[in-house]
Parts: sequence; structure tokens; C-alpha cells
Amino acid sequence: MSSAPRSIDAATSAKLRALSMVGILMVIVGHSPSYRDALAPSQRSFAYSFGEFLFTDSLPRVLVMMFFTIAGFLLLQGHDGSALTWRRKVKARTRSLLMPYLVWSAIGLLIYFVLQLLPWTAGWFVNSPRRVLDRSPSELLLLWLIDPIPYQLWFLRDLYLLVLVGPLLQWALRRFGAWVPAVLLVPYFLDGFVPSPVPAVRLLTSDSYLFFAVGALFAERRWSLRIASAWLWPLVLATTVLAMGRAYGLAAKWPHDLYWWKTVHLVGVPALWAAYDRWLRWLERPLWIEISGLTFFVFAAHEPMMTMLRKPLSRWLGVGDLQHALACGLCLFGTLATMLSVAWFLRRKLPRTFTFLSGGRS
Repeated sequence: MSSAPRSIDAATSAKLRALSMVGILMVIVGHSPSYRDALAPSQRSFAYSFGEFLFTDSLPRVLVMMFFTIAGFLLLQGHDGSALTWRRKVKARTRSLLMPYLVWSAIGLLIYFVLQLLPWTAGWFVNSPRRVLDRSPSELLLLWLIDPIPYQLWFLRDLYLLVLVGPLLQWALRRFGAWVPAVLLVPYFLDGFVPSPVPAVRLLTSDSYLFFAVGALFAERRWSLRIASAWLWPLVLATTVLAMGRAYGLAAKWPHDLYWWKTVHLVGVPALWAAYDRWLRWLERPLWIEISGLTFFVFAAHEPMMTMLRKPLSRWLGVGDLQHALACGLCLFGTLATMLSVAWFLRRKLPRTFTFLSGGRS
């Protein structure tokens, strides 16, 4: 028999909302550098590469893992374990995750068709694995359903799959508790995943299912979400050192990045949770609350918009630290400004369209 569900207090609700917003924005930060484009010209100093990897990869990824942790927590928060509640949860996630995934995947596919037909942009895709004009109908179907052109949509895909296995996860957490994420640490460090019909595409990556399970555990077992203040500085300092070590390794092209990456996440997520109350409560001000209502749209729409900016910028500006920094900044802030403006306009003038494109969010 399940006990009465626990409600979320206002402070925790505001914290979850703010951290979800920042996690989404950090996805966009991580996609902005030109090194994300394997065909872009590149000539960086070691010092610049270190800073770029630190602030666009090592640290932002921590916030992305927090996004999965929050999603797992919200799925089982207030869940009584009944079939009726599961049907309600799956129905809600179908609208908020699956539908925008399918819609924005189709939009991205259509945009790439157009870009590859236009003579002044077709050259961007000559040697690109993202050419779509030569694909068969079955390949295009797999692109739409499994391997979306807007690659950030893998978050929505994995989250929805995790929701579908949610009843099994809840059963395991009720029976075995903390042993579940403890056991998942093994495939996490082995980088285990579920294969897909597309050979290069991983489903349910180790990062997604481990942190989702951790968040779900706290909700299911009703554990306290507070971290003792004595842990704040040790966690923040450890995260900083580990993130800097990983950035150094990326800049130095060390061959083994996996364990740096995994360890930064494990330490960084609790560090971020502890640091929020000390330094990040300003994210609950009205301006940021307004922005948080737009960020899902920005997340879903920023690719391929960002690629359309990054490709010409990286070629027009050339190589060198200053040029790469300028291209990254213009790409990031140009994309954010454009997508936030579009989202704000749709929300104000075409609210039904905004709600549809945002998976029911208004």
C-alpha cells in the first residue's frame, strides 16, 4: 500500500524551475563553439582551448545532468504507484516530451532539405553526415524518429523512454532503494547504453539513466533535499578542480576523457544543488521567471538555427583565438536573442501556436 504523496514546497519548486531553466540554457552554451563543427577551420592556442572547454563543456555539462535529476524527481514526486497515476503521468509526458520531439524533429528535417537545395548553403553539406537529399524513405523515417537533425532533441527522446520504464524503476526503488543507482554506477562508468536501429545513435545513455534514477530515488524515498552547509565549499572546490582537469585534458587531447567526464558529473550535481541557495537565488527574480517560460521553446528551436549561424561565422571570421571567441559569442547570443524574441512574440501574439510547439507549456 502506498502512503500519501508529499507535496513540493514553494522554495523547492522555484529552485527546480530555475535550475531546469539554466540547464536548458547551458545546452545552448555547449553547442555554440565552432569545435562542434568538425568541418570548421580551427587554430587555437592551448590557453584558449582550455578556457573554451572549461566554460562550454566541462562546467555546462554539470547543469545538463541536473536537468535529468530534476526530471526523475518530478516523475515520482507525489506518485502513489497506482496504474491511474501512471496513465496520467505518461499522458502528460507524451504531450510535453514526445509531441514536441516529433514536431521539432520534422521541422529540422524540413529546414535541412531547404538548406541543401539552396545554392548558397548547399556547400555547407557537401561532406556532412547530415546530408538528407540522398536518403531513402526508410532512412528519413529513422532520422525523424531516432536520430533527429536538431541533435539536442535526444534529451526529450531519452526522457520519454525513461518515463516508459518508470514503473519498473519505481518498483526497483521501492524494493532496493539506493542500491539501484549504486548498481547503475557500473554501466555508468562503462558508458553503457541501449543500442538503436541507427548504428551511431545511443538510446538511454549512461548519463541520462543514472541521474534520472538518483532524482527518482529522492522523490520515492522522500529523502531530504538539503545538503549540509559544511559540504558546500568542498563540493564546489572539487567540482572546479575536476572540471579544470577535464578541460586541460581536452585541450591537451588526452586519449581518455571518459572518467574525467563521469567524475565531474557525480561531484558537480550535488555541488550545484548546494551552491544554488548560497549564490543563485537571484534566478527567481521576475525577469528570469519570464525567461524560464520561454526556454523550452528556445531549447527545441535553437538547432538548426545555431548551425546556420556557426557555419558562415567560422568561415568568414577565420582562425585564431580572437576569431573563435567572436564566432562563439555571436553564435551564442545571436541564437539566444533570435529564439527568445520569436518565443516571446509567439507567446504574446499566437499563444496556441506557442503552446503547441512547446509541448503544452504556456
